[in-house]
Amino acid sequence: MTAHHPRIERRLTASKRAGLLRMGFAVAALAFADSLFRDVPGALLVFAVYLGMSLLFQLVIMKGYAASDTRSLTMGLIDVGCLSYAVYLLGPASSVLPFVYLLIPVVNAASSSSRSRVAMRLALAGAFAYACLLTSTVHGLLPYGPAHRGASALAVPGLPLLIASGTLVLFSVISTTSIVLRQMLLLDRMNKRLSELSNLDELTGLSNRRQLASELRRQLDRVQRGSTCGVMMIDLDGFKRVNDLMGHDAGDLLLMDVANALTQETRAVDLVARYGGDEFVVVLPDLSPEGAIPAAERIVSAVARVGSERTMDRPVTASIGLTMAKPDDDVGTLLRRADSEAYTAKRAGGHQVSAAITLNASTSGVVSKREGRRFSRP
Repeated sequence: MTAHHPRIERRLTASKRAGLLRMGFAVAALAFADSLFRDVPGALLVFAVYLGMSLLFQLVIMKGYAASDTRSLTMGLIDVGCLSYAVYLLGPASSVLPFVYLLIPVVNAASSSSRSRVAMRLALAGAFAYACLLTSTVHGLLPYGPAHRGASALAVPGLPLLIASGTLVLFSVISTTSIVLRQMLLLDRMNKRLSELSNLDELTGLSNRRQLASELRRQLDRVQRGSTCGVMMIDLDGFKRVNDLMGHDAGDLLLMDVANALTQETRAVDLVARYGGDEFVVVLPDLSPEGAIPAAERIVSAVARVGSERTMDRPVTASIGLTMAKPDDDVGTLLRRADSEAYTAKRAGGHQVSAAITLNASTSGVVSKREGRRFSRP
C-alpha cells in the first residue's frame, strides 16, 4: 500500500469513521423502516439509496482516497437531506432525531482539510433545513409527522413549542460546531508543530536526518523524471579542537553560527540539514553541476569566515563533497558518494571542495589558487 503523509493518514482514518457512522445511520433507518415508516410510500427506497451512496463513498475511501473538501461537503449535504427527511416523517418537534444535526458538521469536517469552511457550511445547512421544516409545518405546507397515522397521528404542536424546539436545536448545532471546530483547529496546530519539531535538529534548528531522508527520496523521484539535484556533504575541519580547547558550549555556538551561514548562503528551495556531529548536508534541487560548484564555493568561504570569527588562531573550515543525484541512486548511495568526496577533500588538506560530477568541457574545474580549493572528477 502506498504510504501517505501523516496528515493524509489522519484524514483517511477520519473519513473511514465518518463513513461507518453514515452507514450505521442508513442501516438503522432501513431496519426500523417497516415499523416507523410503513405508511409512507417511498421511505424505504430513500434510505436504501442513501445506504448505497454511503457504501460507494466508503469504497472510494477504502481505496486510499481521503475525502476532499468538495466530497465531504457534498456527502454532508446528502446527510443533511436524508436526516431532514427522517425528521419530517417523525415530526420536527416530536423526537430527539434533530440533534443528529450536531454530528454531521463535526464528522464531515474531521475528514476534510478546510475544516472551518466545511463544518460551518454544514452547520448552517442543517439549521436552515430544520428551520424550513418547522416553518412549513406551522403554515400547513407539510403534514406534521406523516409516519404517524390513525390512532397514533400527531397533532401539530403549538407555536411556542415549535419556537422553543427550533431555538434549542439551532443554538445547539451552531454553538457545538463552533466549540468542536475550535478544538479541532487547536489540535491541528499542535500536530503540525509536533511534526515540525520532529523534523528539526534541536541545537541548530536545521532539518534533521529524518527530514533529510524524506526530502532526498522526494528529489530522487523527481530525478527519475528528468530533474536535477545536487547534494553537498559538509564536514568541518578542526572542529574537535574547538571542543577540546574551548569546551562544548563554544562548539555548540560555532555549530549554530555555521548553521546560520549555511541558511544565508543557500536558496529558499534548498534544504539544509545537520547530518550529525559537525557534518551538514545541503540538498540543491533543480541545480545543474555548473550551478552547484559556485554554490559550494560560497559555502566554503562562508564557513571559513564564521570559523575565523570564533577560532582566530586556527580557523575552522569546511571540506565539502559535492555530487549530483542519478536516476538509479537511493538515499544511502547518494549520501555515501557525497561523504566519500568530503573525505577526499579533507584528506587533501581541507578548506576545499571535491566534486563527483561531470562538467561540460567548457567549464573549468579549477578555482582561484588564493583559496586553495580543488575539484576532483570521477
